[in-house]
Amino acid sequence: MAGAIVAVLLVATGVVLLVNGSGKDKPVSQQTPDPVGTLYTPSPTPTPNDSKGPNDVGVEVGWGIWFTPSKGWLKSPDKSYSGQNWILQQFNARGLIDGYYWVRQTELYDAKGFAEHLVDIESASYQGVKIGKTVACRTPNPNITACYAVQYNGTYVTKTGAKIAMRGFVTAYQDKFKRVTATDAALEARVYARRVNELIYMNNSVIKSF
Repeated sequence: MAGAIVAVLLVATGVVLLVNGSGKDKPVSQQTPDPVGTLYTPSPTPTPNDSKGPNDVGVEVGWGIWFTPSKGWLKSPDKSYSGQNWILQQFNARGLIDGYYWVRQTELYDAKGFAEHLVDIESASYQGVKIGKTVACRTPNPNITACYAVQYNGTYVTKTGAKIAMRGFVTAYQDKFKRVTATDAALEARVYARRVNELIYMNNSVIKSF
């Protein structure tokens, strides 16, 4: 058949010839091998780089994520909290707080699931709870592959029966390794408008750290 490739074994010389009818092919022993790297080489599995970077400022959370506390915010003395929990004390009222900022991490949920899970936990102790829609958010950091936020408000009842109106939100950020870092923040409603920018500032410091 025209154009067919025929392998001819020359037993006497030990040379294998590939002939396609044109008579121009060289023996295999004289052919130039493919240069190194032209064949498929699987890409190495990426690994996280959690070393400290230029935007990692303030307090280390984990997985190379840091955040910068706003002025006047203090680390919670309660050591039972996971992650980083910071509080805003009431002016001239030791033991009473106006708000909290809590950063937690997980590999058990995606960003959307963790945001909704944390809101359910936080609002369980409130009365008259109203939870907003879970919304996807965009960030300027390309290392964040998913971001979801949920707002909520309700009334917290203290052990003495006092009722405190609270407003809060949870924002969860996911990296390409499926690790999620969430910020859980709330303030008393009476100071929310005046101090919410402090929460936003801390959130932005987390975003920069990815």
